[in-house]
Amino acid sequence: MHQVKIIAPPVSTMENFSLSADPVRDILLRYRKVVVVGCSRNPEKDAHAVPAYLKENGYEVLCVNPNADSILDSPTFHSLREVPEDSMEIVVIFRPSREVGSIAEELIRENKIPRVFWMQEGIKSKEARELLEKRGVQVVEDRCIRKEHARVFEPRGKEYAEILKFARTYAKAKGLVLNPDPEKLDAIIMGLVENQRKHGYRYCPCRMLSGNPEEDRLKICPCRWHLQEIAEMGHCHCGLFWDPKAIKI
Repeated sequence: MHQVKIIAPPVSTMENFSLSADPVRDILLRYRKVVVVGCSRNPEKDAHAVPAYLKENGYEVLCVNPNADSILDSPTFHSLREVPEDSMEIVVIFRPSREVGSIAEELIRENKIPRVFWMQEGIKSKEARELLEKRGVQVVEDRCIRKEHARVFEPRGKEYAEILKFARTYAKAKGLVLNPDPEKLDAIIMGLVENQRKHGYRYCPCRMLSGNPEEDRLKICPCRWHLQEIAEMGHCHCGLFWDPKAIKI
């Protein structure tokens, strides 16, 4: 009998997340929706290339540009007021530093407080940081989200990026979310990567392999049992896919 790495099933709620030495990695794992303020129609600009990169890597990109109706074939809005509140996970800023305080004020005024407020390279705002941090927002200044994504995930190999993208895409299609704890999510994705490399398939990392191809085929993620487990427990056995109603944050 072949053996695969066993990951213990998670508890039924995720009220406490693991502490991490790399909060940027946690942001990039935990959240899927990215609102890009100042998104550009010009492919030669970073304000176009960076959100395009994020979209290619499985993030749901929404663009904000007062002068454009469609960018990157993504939902495009003329103002932050138009952006759906449930899309406010990561807000990425491609505007001059002098404008960022006003953007933070607009988010507060519209009661659309994001989980993360990310200012791209060269962009800083003490005013925005102070306004948002006291409301529980994680603030990142003067860092490129594309470069940070590459720093975090490229060393893990292309299989990691491909499987994470698959998981995000599948979860969105089924109305599910991924494990909200970045440490646990990273471990599950790495388990799938190890099985992909060793066995040629992304076998679920919490199930034993029998060596029978027909039987083991049912254990390829998303496995045969995951929807039933989500209905019963709120998450699949390994904890990759969750019913969003089962998560307490």
